[in-house]
Amino acid sequence: MALKPNLIPEPALLLVPDDAGMLSWRDIFLNDHPVQMEIGSGKGTFLLAAATEFPNHNFIGIEWARAYCDFAADRIRRHQLPNARMVRADANWWIRAHVPDQSIHALHVYFPDPWPKARHHKRRLIQTPFLLHALRILVPGGILRIVTDHAGYFEHIRTVCSEFKALRIIDFVPPLPTADGLLVGTNFEKKYILQNRSFNSIALKKPE
Repeated sequence: MALKPNLIPEPALLLVPDDAGMLSWRDIFLNDHPVQMEIGSGKGTFLLAAATEFPNHNFIGIEWARAYCDFAADRIRRHQLPNARMVRADANWWIRAHVPDQSIHALHVYFPDPWPKARHHKRRLIQTPFLLHALRILVPGGILRIVTDHAGYFEHIRTVCSEFKALRIIDFVPPLPTADGLLVGTNFEKKYILQNRSFNSIALKKPE
């Protein structure tokens, strides 16, 4: 589906030089509110809802696809949400390069690319190196939430998370007050519901 032309992603699109080093969320948001991060924000549906629901939290969305990133940033601008920003980047690299230790209160990963072919499994986001960085950037008591519609990927996710003892698996609690039984309310979730797909979720917590 074609996206809206003539998008204006600024000022919601965060442009960070590669050599900028670790960021200061205070410098970006001009406050010390808790920061939540979504990886793979797509068109920004969850990010907009979360930033609206929790105005005293700041939100960073990371999206690799330029068209979707610009679209989400334009939506944030039009909704006048000063507590949300979009970043176009590879999430693994951007987190390693720019996200400070113990600075993220919640990390959201909803419907990541399952890379279903065996030769592509190494490209999957949820691997031990990613969990190590999640452990690094989450504050004590911070939570990582993951949802997928792909059964094979979920088996992989559950195995990797179960073996990673530094984060404790907890009950998945939806991050937003959603209607009609939605877990997170993303575009993908709404689309997949119409296709009668089932969803799997898992949450992990960093010790306090």
